[in-house]
Amino acid sequence: MQISCFLHKMRHYSLIKPDWQIVLRAVVFVLLFFAGVGQAFSAGDGWDDWGDSGAESSGPKIKRPFISGWWNWQYNEFSSFDQGRVNFEKELGQGSKLITGARVNYYTEDNNKKWKVFPGENYYFFKAGDLDFKMGMLIENIGSGDKFSFIDKLNSRYFHNGLANDYDRDKREVAGVRATWYINEHFKLSGHYLPYFTASEFPSIFSRWAYAIHKSLANEILFKGGVYTAASEADFDPQFHVELSSTYPELEMRFHYLRLKERLPVISQDKPGIFNGSYPLDETFAVNGNLTVTKELLLRYELAWSRDRTWSTFEEGHIGKKFVSDHVGMLVGTDRNLPNNFYVNVQGMVSHMPDFERTTPFQLNETEYLSSLQLRQNFRQDRLQFEFNALKNFTSGEFVLTPKILLVQSDYLTFVLGFQLNGEGAESLGPVGQFSENNSAMFETRVTF
Repeated sequence: MQISCFLHKMRHYSLIKPDWQIVLRAVVFVLLFFAGVGQAFSAGDGWDDWGDSGAESSGPKIKRPFISGWWNWQYNEFSSFDQGRVNFEKELGQGSKLITGARVNYYTEDNNKKWKVFPGENYYFFKAGDLDFKMGMLIENIGSGDKFSFIDKLNSRYFHNGLANDYDRDKREVAGVRATWYINEHFKLSGHYLPYFTASEFPSIFSRWAYAIHKSLANEILFKGGVYTAASEADFDPQFHVELSSTYPELEMRFHYLRLKERLPVISQDKPGIFNGSYPLDETFAVNGNLTVTKELLLRYELAWSRDRTWSTFEEGHIGKKFVSDHVGMLVGTDRNLPNNFYVNVQGMVSHMPDFERTTPFQLNETEYLSSLQLRQNFRQDRLQFEFNALKNFTSGEFVLTPKILLVQSDYLTFVLGFQLNGEGAESLGPVGQFSENNSAMFETRVTF
């Protein structure tokens, strides 16, 4: 939860006139609306035969390009944002396909505004016998946790919206290759090769979502004459992930080895007034999967051990020396659809640092016990949904509550009204508690096409 480069060079955000903001949002909404309508009229053809002309022919079927994407706009009191993605998919025959895409992010951080347009998920997928390959700019999901995982760390993230954004939509594309070997019906071996390291991206120090350690470092440099040496946020530095999966009727297990760099910089004060930032090694051994206990109960689980991880020290608003400790994370969860359209998702997590020395920006105690809960009640053929999300740290007392009402107009358009509540518990500088003043109602529009 640290940033490294903004502190030796302030960034100036270009201001976009309100009229242009309104016009641009309107144009985007209209384009996406008509794209959704076009999809609705063609939905009767089904997804399995998209691109089929419908005419009988003795020749090969022609697969036309397929365009999809989403746009998400959220309004709250101090940090509204737009996010969008457009994907272009083309089947090339013999099990291969090409995906190209672009992303748009627009963040409002109090009075600072920032547009960013960049390539999104772009990759080429193909098969060769019992092997398949995926190469390009990837967004990958590993692990079993739902919106919280000790294993899912291949991708860096965009943290401009702090705790207020969706878990998956914050992921940052990573350059790499994924290969999978289907050994037999029970086993497969897969892996990722990531030649280029890119760190996570954070908001400015003036943002309401800026982390406390960032503000403390900025204060040391700007007002106390401190010196900060930051590590490069992007380097040619190969990283790896290997996974062996086994699947049986009642048990699914996936064994992982990850050799990555930390996506979040470790900031330390090595001498009085001398600060350094680095991206040290994160080496993790892990297992995750599913266990069928009964016909009605399916458990998801994770167990991850990271050895000799390097941690920042952050106590009472002051940055100290870094230290090294292993980390063990455990997760067990289940979700069920109950009668009367009621859905429950619950997870329990344990985070343990055996050589814990001092509080960090991530963890305040040697062992912490956490839980997440999601409840959803659907009405009117799932068009009206009431949802309650909660994350609670029982050790520090911190919590996040996000009750929501979702109005699903169609498969392509959803409106969301909710509230974000961040509780500090006993520690105001904890990962959640530092944002205890960022409570706000929010309105969100989701367009999918």
